[in-house]
Formats: sequence, C-alpha cells, structure tokens
Amino acid sequence: MSDESLARCITQLRRALSNLGVVQIDSLYGQGYRLAILSDKVRRLSAVPAIAHSPPKSDAAKPHAALIEACIHARQLLERRSQDAFSQAESILRNVVSKAPDYMMAKLLLAQYVAERGFFDANIQRSQIDDALDQLRIVQDSEPYLQGLQSLTGHLLDCKWHFDEARGAHERALQMSPDDDVAYYRYGYHLIYANAGSEAVNAFRFAAQLNPFSANIATMLVRACACANMDPAEVLAQARSAYLSHPDSPWAYVVLLYTLAWVDPQPELAHAARHFVEKNRYAHALTSRGVAYILARCGDHAGAREIIAEHSSVHGIHLAALIAMGMLDEAMAKVKAAAETGFGVLPFLLNVPENAALKQHPDYAQVHAKVFSRMPPE
Repeated sequence: MSDESLARCITQLRRALSNLGVVQIDSLYGQGYRLAILSDKVRRLSAVPAIAHSPPKSDAAKPHAALIEACIHARQLLERRSQDAFSQAESILRNVVSKAPDYMMAKLLLAQYVAERGFFDANIQRSQIDDALDQLRIVQDSEPYLQGLQSLTGHLLDCKWHFDEARGAHERALQMSPDDDVAYYRYGYHLIYANAGSEAVNAFRFAAQLNPFSANIATMLVRACACANMDPAEVLAQARSAYLSHPDSPWAYVVLLYTLAWVDPQPELAHAARHFVEKNRYAHALTSRGVAYILARCGDHAGAREIIAEHSSVHGIHLAALIAMGMLDEAMAKVKAAAETGFGVLPFLLNVPENAALKQHPDYAQVHAKVFSRMPPE
C-alpha cells in the first residue's frame, strides 16, 4: 500500500469512527497510528468544522453511551434495507428519541428511516416525509454541521418530488463534506431523477472510491450505468464486478441476475431467481420487484404475476415486470395511480431503461410533466 493510499484509508476510518463517538485515531510521528478510547465516551455524533465555535453542551444534554450504541445498531439495520430491518430500526430510534429528545443524531437517523423506506418499499405516507423534514429543521437549528443533515434533507425533498429544492441541499452537502460517500450516493439518486445518467455515474463512482466496501453504492453504480445508456455489455461487466466485490450481498446477486435478464434473458435466470427467493425470501426491500422482472423477462409470467399480487404497491414498483410481459396499458394505469400520490419512487422508475416503452404510451407526456414539474432548470 502506498503512503497516499494509507493516508486516504486513515481519513475514511477517522470519519467513520467520529460517528461512533467513543474512539479516535491519533497520529504518532515517525511510528504510525494509534486507536484511542475517548475518556468521556459520549462525544456528540457530529462533524463540526474548526471554524464553528458553538458553546459546549452541558453533561446533562449528552446522551448515555448505550443510546449512542443503539443508534449505531439502528444505522447498521438501515443499511440492510429489508422490511424486518427497517421495522427494527424504527423501533430502536423511536425509543432513543423518547429517552433523549435532544439527541440530534437519533432524530437524523429517524428521518433517514423515512427516506429509505420511502424509496425501498414505499410503506409510508406523504405526511411522514413532511414530519421528517420538520425534524431536520430542528436538527438544523441545533446542530447545523451535523454530517448527513444536508444530503438527507435533499434525499427527502427528492422523495416528495421537490427536485428544485433538493438540488440546493445536495450541493450544500457536497460543499460541506466533500469526502462524504453518502452525500455523493444520495446526489447520484437525484441526478437519475433529473435524467442526468452520465453525471450520476460519476457521482456513484466517486462514492465507491470513498467507500469501496459498500454493496449499496456498488449496485447503484450498476443501475446508473444502465440509466446513462452505456453499452449493455459494460453494464453487465459492472454488475459482475459489484457481485464479485460483494459476494455476501443478496442484493448484489439479484442485481446481477436482473442485469443478465435485461441483456440476455434465459430460462436459467428465472430458475436462479426462484431458488434465491426460496433460500433468502425477501432479504432486501427491492427483491420482489427485481425477481418479478427477472421472471417476467425470462418467460415465467405466472410466477411474476404471483409476486406482483403478493407485493402490490400504489407506487408502481413492478412496472418493469408488467412491461416485460407486454402489459403496457396496465403499467400506465399503475403510473397514473403512483403520480397521484405525489411522492415515492416513481421518478426513478420512469428513468430506468427497462421502462422506456412507457414513453410510447399516449398518456406518458402528461404524467411526466406532473411528476417532474419541480425539476431545476438546466
């Protein structure tokens, strides 16, 4: 490892460990680095620039170490992105907020739960997004430099299709934390909504450089490559790379099958998808829409319809499967229903290549104008 690579890794470790609030990495001149346990074990989970001189909080306002650890566990659960993990994380975070209402990181993570659930399984109400944004305004007033605050605000605004406001929040996040992989990850989503696929690829690639250990970033880079209209062989190579780098990630495997089905549908892929569900059930909130598309694309229409019926959603999460089965009118009916909700994953679904056939429908222009009415000017 070169000195430059080592320094970059130490920087990443320091950033991650600063969020724990209990340990830090010290530099020892001429020797290397030392992992040190902080004496108070309750340092705030925030990244405040040195130029910000806010008065220290009293000991009474600091959360107990057990609550910090609970938030760390909740954040790890959110990364799994299964419905069970989402439910567990919500329960933990609400408990922490009830015990430490001034603990801003818990409020931030609870808002993150709403944003993640809004995208990955859409099992929320629009009012919850508004409530989460209200909570982030409280966080803004209390700890304006808390890492993740601006990018999460942008992510929630994207979730309610206020893309013009979201753009400013994402840009502030990148300016404040230029080495934050999560900020680039969320900005990549925003760029896909804005139909800026090539820029989204760059954002996800930079996020992957900052955090090569994230399967979520690696798989979204695959989807961004597809949205950028890259050669299907290149997209498939990226999907293979993501799976090889994260062989223990169920979603990386599903994304590989999904990409294979998109590029070259074969009956063997449907068999692999069915076997995956039998073994893993729905280990990721996006699994049902991924497997439904694989089955539909590879000829198992009955299996795809069964999954769609079992995991139906007003947000049109199974558009790709419906289109793969030639059910364009049915897919457009789902799009119209999803557009009426005014929030959710529909903008993403309208910009992925497997749903491109929707643009041929006579009602598409009207729906597109409604969903993307608050897109920032070029």
